[in-house]
Amino acid sequence: MFLMALTRRRLIQGSAAVLPVPNLARAQPFTARQYHSQPQGSHLDLYLTKIWDAVRAETDGDLSVTVRPRNNGLAAGDPEVLSMLQAGSPEFFTLNGNILSNVQPEADIQGIPFAFTSSQQVAALNDGAFGTFLRAKLVSKNIQLIPFGCMENGFKQITTVDQPISNADDLRGVKMRVPNGKLFIDFYNSLGAVPKIIDFNRLFQVLAAHEVDGQENPLVDVEDNKFYEVCKYVGLSSHQWAGYNMLANQAFWQKLPQSVRAVIVANTKKFVSEQRVFVEALNTSAADKLEGQGMILTQVDTDTFRKRLSGVGFYRRWRASCGEKAWTLMETEVGSVG
Repeated sequence: MFLMALTRRRLIQGSAAVLPVPNLARAQPFTARQYHSQPQGSHLDLYLTKIWDAVRAETDGDLSVTVRPRNNGLAAGDPEVLSMLQAGSPEFFTLNGNILSNVQPEADIQGIPFAFTSSQQVAALNDGAFGTFLRAKLVSKNIQLIPFGCMENGFKQITTVDQPISNADDLRGVKMRVPNGKLFIDFYNSLGAVPKIIDFNRLFQVLAAHEVDGQENPLVDVEDNKFYEVCKYVGLSSHQWAGYNMLANQAFWQKLPQSVRAVIVANTKKFVSEQRVFVEALNTSAADKLEGQGMILTQVDTDTFRKRLSGVGFYRRWRASCGEKAWTLMETEVGSVG
C-alpha cells in the first residue's frame, strides 16, 4: 500500500522517476473432475475425496478437483471414459489395468491370473520399476499415470446367481459377465465359460434378469453394490488381483505447476498407502457380512484352473501380448509365472 501511494504521489508531482506497481493478482486456479466407476461412499470414493481435499487445502485452492462417482452418471463404460480422458474431459480417472491395456498392452501385467499371492506384491510392482516403465509408455497416449496411485480393490472371487463354482469344470457353459478387456475374455474362454461384455453400471440389472449366470469381483464390490440381493453363491478363487490406476490427462497434467504436481504425488502416496490397508480389512470382513446376507461361500480348487490355463497356452499368449520386458519385471517380483 505504501509503494502504491508513493507512486501516485510522484505522478501527481510530475516526477520523471515513476516506480512500477507490482502485479499482485493471483493466478487463475485450476479446476478439474475426478471420475470413478464405484458408488458414492465406496472405499474408492472415500479415498479419492481424501486425496483431493488435501490437495485443495495444501495448494490453497490453486487446484480444486471434484470427485464424481459412477463416472458422473454416464451411460458409457470405462473404455469410453478412458477415451474421454485422453481427449481432456474429465481430467482425472481411475481405471483397472486390464482395461487400460486397451491403449497400452503392458498394463495387463497387473491382472495376470494366479501371478500374485498378495496385494503387497502388486503394490511393490506398481510403485517400483514396472510403474515407471508403464508411465513412460502412456505419455504418448496423452495419459499420465500418477506415481504411487495404484489403488487396491482386492482379489477377485466368482459370484454366481444360482449355481456354485468349485472347480474349472463347473464353469463350462456358464455365462460370465466381464469388462471390455481382452484378458478377461480369453481367461473365461480358456476355462470353457461364455464371457459376456457388460458395463459395470448395468451389472446389477443383468444379474437380476438372469442375462448372465455370474460375475467376478472382490468381495468388497459384492457388498458395496449389493450383489448379494441377486446372487446366491461365491466361489473363493482369488484368481486375479483387481485395482485402480489413478490417471490424468497428460496435457492437463503438464499445465499444472510443478509445485502442484508434487503435492498431488505426495498426497497420493500417503492416502493410497492407507487405502490399501483399509480395503484389505474390508475384504476380510466382507466374507462374514455376505454370509449374513444369505450367500454361500465355498473354496475353489484353483489347481484345476491353473492346469486348464496352462494346457491351452494361456500364459504363452499373454507373455507375448504384454511383452518380455513387462513380464520379466513381474517375475522379478513374484517368481516364475505360467
